[in-house]
Amino acid sequence: MRYAIYVPSFGASLGDPSVLVSLGVAAEEAGWDGFFLWDHVVVPGEPLVADVWVTLGAVAARTSSIRLGPLVTSLGRRRPWKVALEASTLQRLSGGRLVLGVGAGVPQDFEPFGERASRARALSEGVELVRALLSGAEVEHRGEVFEVSGVRFAPVEVPIWVGGVWPREAPFRSAEHAAGVVPATFGPDGLVVLSPADAARLKADFVSSGGPANGDVVIWGGAALPAEVVEYEAAGVTWMLTDGGHGSLDDLRAFIAAGPPSGA
Repeated sequence: MRYAIYVPSFGASLGDPSVLVSLGVAAEEAGWDGFFLWDHVVVPGEPLVADVWVTLGAVAARTSSIRLGPLVTSLGRRRPWKVALEASTLQRLSGGRLVLGVGAGVPQDFEPFGERASRARALSEGVELVRALLSGAEVEHRGEVFEVSGVRFAPVEVPIWVGGVWPREAPFRSAEHAAGVVPATFGPDGLVVLSPADAARLKADFVSSGGPANGDVVIWGGAALPAEVVEYEAAGVTWMLTDGGHGSLDDLRAFIAAGPPSGA
Protein backbone atom coordinates (compact mmCIF):
# COMPACT_ATOMS: atom_id res chain seq x y z
CA MET A 1 0.00 0.00 0.00
CA ARG A 2 1.15 3.52 -0.81
CA TYR A 3 -0.14 6.63 0.92
CA ALA A 4 -0.57 10.10 -0.54
CA ILE A 5 -1.59 13.58 0.51
CA TYR A 6 -4.46 14.83 -1.66
CA VAL A 7 -5.52 18.45 -1.24
CA PRO A 8 -7.59 21.04 -3.12
CA SER A 9 -5.82 23.92 -4.83
CA PHE A 10 -8.18 26.73 -3.85
CA GLY A 11 -9.25 28.78 -0.87
CA ALA A 12 -7.61 31.35 1.38
CA SER A 13 -4.62 29.13 2.19
CA LEU A 14 -4.55 26.29 -0.33
CA GLY A 15 -5.15 28.67 -3.23
CA ASP A 16 -1.65 30.01 -2.57
CA PRO A 17 0.79 28.04 -4.77
CA SER A 18 3.70 28.70 -2.40
CA VAL A 19 1.71 27.01 0.39
CA LEU A 20 1.00 24.00 -1.81
CA VAL A 21 4.67 23.72 -2.75
CA SER A 22 5.67 23.80 0.91
CA LEU A 23 3.18 21.01 1.65
CA GLY A 24 4.58 18.89 -1.17
CA VAL A 25 8.11 19.35 0.15
CA ALA A 26 6.97 18.50 3.68
CA ALA A 27 5.15 15.39 2.45
CA GLU A 28 8.32 14.07 0.84
CA GLU A 29 10.37 14.82 3.94
CA ALA A 30 7.85 12.98 6.12
CA GLY A 31 7.90 9.84 3.98
CA TRP A 32 4.60 10.08 2.10
CA ASP A 33 4.57 8.30 -1.27
CA GLY A 34 2.56 10.84 -3.24
CA PHE A 35 1.30 14.42 -3.38
CA PHE A 36 -1.74 15.07 -5.56
CA LEU A 37 -3.88 18.13 -6.21
CA TRP A 38 -7.46 18.77 -7.31
CA ASP A 39 -7.73 20.54 -10.67
CA HIS A 40 -10.39 23.24 -11.20
CA VAL A 41 -10.69 26.58 -12.96
CA VAL A 42 -13.80 27.82 -11.17
CA VAL A 43 -14.77 27.07 -7.58
CA PRO A 44 -18.03 28.71 -6.48
CA GLY A 45 -17.42 30.99 -3.53
CA GLU A 46 -13.62 30.60 -3.75
CA PRO A 47 -12.08 33.12 -6.15
CA LEU A 48 -8.49 32.21 -5.17
CA VAL A 49 -7.53 29.17 -7.26
CA ALA A 50 -3.99 27.95 -8.03
CA ASP A 51 -3.25 26.48 -11.43
CA VAL A 52 -2.33 22.88 -10.82
CA TRP A 53 0.22 22.44 -13.59
CA VAL A 54 2.21 25.54 -12.65
CA THR A 55 2.13 24.50 -9.00
CA LEU A 56 3.16 20.90 -9.66
CA GLY A 57 6.08 22.14 -11.74
CA ALA A 58 7.33 24.00 -8.68
CA VAL A 59 6.74 20.95 -6.46
CA ALA A 60 8.71 18.79 -8.90
CA ALA A 61 11.61 21.27 -8.86
CA ARG A 62 11.73 21.23 -5.04
CA THR A 63 11.44 17.45 -4.51
CA SER A 64 13.23 14.35 -5.76
CA SER A 65 11.31 11.18 -4.92
CA ILE A 66 7.61 11.76 -4.19
CA ARG A 67 5.04 10.90 -6.88
CA LEU A 68 2.83 13.79 -7.95
CA GLY A 69 0.06 14.76 -10.29
CA PRO A 70 -3.40 16.21 -10.86
CA LEU A 71 -6.42 14.21 -9.66
CA VAL A 72 -8.10 14.79 -11.94
CA THR A 73 -7.69 17.03 -14.96
CA SER A 74 -10.53 17.30 -17.46
CA LEU A 75 -9.64 16.34 -21.02
CA GLY A 76 -12.67 18.20 -22.34
CA ARG A 77 -11.58 21.44 -20.70
CA ARG A 78 -7.79 21.28 -20.95
CA ARG A 79 -7.69 19.69 -24.44
CA PRO A 80 -5.70 16.46 -24.88
CA TRP A 81 -2.80 18.00 -26.84
CA LYS A 82 -2.24 20.66 -24.17
CA VAL A 83 -2.44 18.02 -21.44
CA ALA A 84 0.00 15.81 -23.34
CA LEU A 85 2.50 18.67 -23.68
CA GLU A 86 2.14 19.62 -20.00
CA ALA A 87 2.45 15.99 -18.90
CA SER A 88 5.50 15.42 -21.10
CA THR A 89 7.19 18.52 -19.72
CA LEU A 90 6.39 17.73 -16.09
CA GLN A 91 7.47 14.10 -16.48
CA ARG A 92 10.87 15.20 -17.75
CA LEU A 93 11.17 17.90 -15.10
CA SER A 94 10.28 15.48 -12.28
CA GLY A 95 12.51 12.65 -13.47
CA GLY A 96 9.60 10.31 -14.13
CA ARG A 97 7.46 10.92 -11.03
CA LEU A 98 4.27 12.20 -12.67
CA VAL A 99 1.01 10.27 -12.59
CA LEU A 100 -1.62 11.82 -14.85
CA GLY A 101 -5.12 11.65 -13.40
CA VAL A 102 -7.83 12.39 -15.97
CA GLY A 103 -11.58 12.70 -15.79
CA ALA A 104 -14.65 14.11 -17.47
CA GLY A 105 -14.68 17.29 -15.39
CA VAL A 106 -17.54 19.16 -13.74
CA PRO A 107 -20.00 21.70 -15.23
CA GLN A 108 -18.63 24.61 -13.17
CA ASP A 109 -15.43 24.52 -15.23
CA PHE A 110 -17.29 24.57 -18.57
CA GLU A 111 -20.58 26.42 -18.41
CA PRO A 112 -19.39 29.88 -17.25
CA PHE A 113 -17.31 30.03 -20.43
CA GLY A 114 -20.08 29.04 -22.83
CA GLU A 115 -18.76 25.52 -23.38
CA ARG A 116 -21.08 22.54 -23.66
CA ALA A 117 -18.63 19.72 -24.17
CA SER A 118 -19.72 16.10 -24.14
CA ARG A 119 -17.68 15.44 -21.05
CA ALA A 120 -17.90 11.64 -20.95
CA ARG A 121 -17.07 11.33 -24.64
CA ALA A 122 -14.24 13.84 -24.31
CA LEU A 123 -12.77 11.65 -21.56
CA SER A 124 -12.90 8.36 -23.44
CA GLU A 125 -11.65 9.82 -26.73
CA GLY A 126 -9.19 12.14 -24.99
CA VAL A 127 -7.37 9.40 -23.06
CA GLU A 128 -6.72 7.52 -26.29
CA LEU A 129 -5.45 10.71 -27.90
CA VAL A 130 -3.14 11.62 -25.00
CA ARG A 131 -1.65 8.13 -25.10
CA ALA A 132 -1.09 8.45 -28.85
CA LEU A 133 0.55 11.87 -28.53
CA LEU A 134 2.90 10.66 -25.78
CA SER A 135 3.88 7.55 -27.75
CA GLY A 136 6.20 9.44 -30.12
CA ALA A 137 4.28 8.33 -33.21
CA GLU A 138 2.80 10.76 -35.72
CA VAL A 139 -0.86 11.19 -34.81
CA GLU A 140 -3.77 11.29 -37.21
CA HIS A 141 -7.04 11.39 -35.31
CA ARG A 142 -10.57 12.11 -36.49
CA GLY A 143 -13.05 11.66 -33.68
CA GLU A 144 -16.43 12.89 -32.55
CA VAL A 145 -14.86 15.51 -30.27
CA PHE A 146 -11.23 16.03 -31.34
CA GLU A 147 -9.17 16.23 -34.53
CA VAL A 148 -5.38 16.03 -34.77
CA SER A 149 -3.39 15.82 -37.97
CA GLY A 150 0.32 15.21 -38.54
CA VAL A 151 1.47 15.92 -34.97
CA ARG A 152 4.45 14.17 -33.43
CA PHE A 153 5.63 14.70 -29.84
CA ALA A 154 8.77 13.22 -28.29
CA PRO A 155 7.98 9.85 -26.64
CA VAL A 156 7.46 10.04 -22.87
CA GLU A 157 6.04 7.32 -20.61
CA VAL A 158 3.30 8.73 -18.36
CA PRO A 159 1.00 6.44 -16.35
CA ILE A 160 -2.64 7.50 -16.57
CA TRP A 161 -5.26 7.02 -13.87
CA VAL A 162 -8.85 7.48 -15.00
CA GLY A 163 -11.26 9.06 -12.55
CA GLY A 164 -14.96 9.47 -12.18
CA VAL A 165 -17.94 8.72 -9.99
CA TRP A 166 -18.31 5.02 -9.26
CA PRO A 167 -20.44 2.93 -9.88
CA ARG A 168 -21.25 4.95 -13.00
CA GLU A 169 -19.62 3.57 -16.14
CA ALA A 170 -17.88 6.73 -17.40
CA PRO A 171 -14.50 6.11 -15.69
CA PHE A 172 -14.30 2.67 -17.26
CA ARG A 173 -14.86 3.70 -20.87
CA SER A 174 -11.15 4.52 -20.92
CA ALA A 175 -9.95 1.54 -18.91
CA GLU A 176 -8.06 -0.06 -21.78
CA HIS A 177 -5.81 3.01 -22.05
CA ALA A 178 -5.24 3.43 -18.30
CA ALA A 179 -2.69 2.25 -15.77
CA GLY A 180 -5.13 2.66 -12.89
CA VAL A 181 -8.44 3.99 -11.65
CA VAL A 182 -9.17 6.72 -9.10
CA PRO A 183 -12.90 6.76 -8.34
CA ALA A 184 -15.01 9.14 -6.31
CA THR A 185 -17.95 7.72 -4.36
CA PHE A 186 -20.40 10.11 -2.74
CA GLY A 187 -22.89 9.89 0.09
CA PRO A 188 -25.26 12.54 1.47
CA ASP A 189 -22.39 14.38 3.17
CA GLY A 190 -19.79 14.16 0.41
CA LEU A 191 -17.01 11.69 -0.33
CA VAL A 192 -17.25 8.31 1.36
CA VAL A 193 -14.60 5.65 1.94
CA LEU A 194 -15.13 2.45 -0.03
CA SER A 195 -15.19 -0.76 1.97
CA PRO A 196 -12.72 -3.49 0.97
CA ALA A 197 -15.63 -5.39 -0.60
CA ASP A 198 -16.66 -2.36 -2.66
CA ALA A 199 -13.03 -1.80 -3.64
CA ALA A 200 -12.85 -5.38 -4.92
CA ARG A 201 -16.00 -4.82 -7.00
CA LEU A 202 -14.55 -1.58 -8.33
CA LYS A 203 -11.40 -3.35 -9.45
CA ALA A 204 -13.42 -6.13 -11.07
CA ASP A 205 -15.42 -3.52 -13.01
CA PHE A 206 -12.21 -1.82 -14.10
CA VAL A 207 -10.55 -5.04 -15.28
CA SER A 208 -13.67 -6.32 -17.05
CA SER A 209 -13.77 -3.00 -18.93
CA GLY A 210 -10.25 -3.56 -20.27
CA GLY A 211 -8.08 -2.21 -17.46
CA PRO A 212 -4.88 -4.06 -16.53
CA ALA A 213 -5.25 -6.75 -13.86
CA ASN A 214 -2.15 -5.37 -12.11
CA GLY A 215 -3.25 -1.74 -12.45
CA ASP A 216 -3.44 0.76 -9.63
CA VAL A 217 -6.63 1.09 -7.61
CA VAL A 218 -6.55 4.44 -5.85
CA ILE A 219 -9.17 5.29 -3.23
CA TRP A 220 -10.00 8.11 -0.86
CA GLY A 221 -9.11 6.90 2.63
CA GLY A 222 -10.92 9.60 4.58
CA ALA A 223 -9.55 11.97 7.19
CA ALA A 224 -8.30 9.10 9.34
CA LEU A 225 -6.96 6.36 7.09
CA PRO A 226 -8.68 2.99 7.65
CA ALA A 227 -6.78 0.37 9.61
CA GLU A 228 -7.80 -2.64 7.48
CA VAL A 229 -4.74 -2.39 5.28
CA VAL A 230 -4.48 -6.14 4.64
CA GLU A 231 -8.13 -6.33 3.56
CA TYR A 232 -7.73 -3.40 1.19
CA GLU A 233 -4.55 -4.84 -0.28
CA ALA A 234 -6.32 -8.17 -0.82
CA ALA A 235 -9.06 -6.26 -2.66
CA GLY A 236 -6.45 -4.81 -5.02
CA VAL A 237 -6.12 -1.30 -3.57
CA THR A 238 -2.61 0.06 -4.16
CA TRP A 239 -2.94 3.70 -3.04
CA MET A 240 -4.87 5.55 -0.34
CA LEU A 241 -5.37 9.30 -0.47
CA THR A 242 -5.99 11.62 2.48
CA ASP A 243 -5.88 15.23 3.60
CA GLY A 244 -6.17 14.25 7.24
CA GLY A 245 -9.40 16.26 7.52
CA HIS A 246 -7.02 19.18 7.54
CA GLY A 247 -9.23 21.81 9.19
CA SER A 248 -6.77 24.66 9.47
CA LEU A 249 -3.53 24.93 7.55
CA ASP A 250 -1.63 24.32 10.78
CA ASP A 251 -3.62 21.11 11.30
CA LEU A 252 -2.76 19.94 7.81
CA ARG A 253 0.92 20.73 8.27
CA ALA A 254 0.96 18.75 11.52
CA PHE A 255 -0.80 15.81 9.89
CA ILE A 256 1.65 15.74 7.00
CA ALA A 257 4.66 16.03 9.31
CA ALA A 258 3.48 13.00 11.30
CA GLY A 259 4.01 10.87 8.20
CA PRO A 260 2.02 8.00 6.73
CA PRO A 261 0.64 5.18 8.88
CA SER A 262 3.18 3.20 10.88
CA GLY A 263 4.84 0.53 8.82
CA ALA A 264 3.95 2.14 5.49
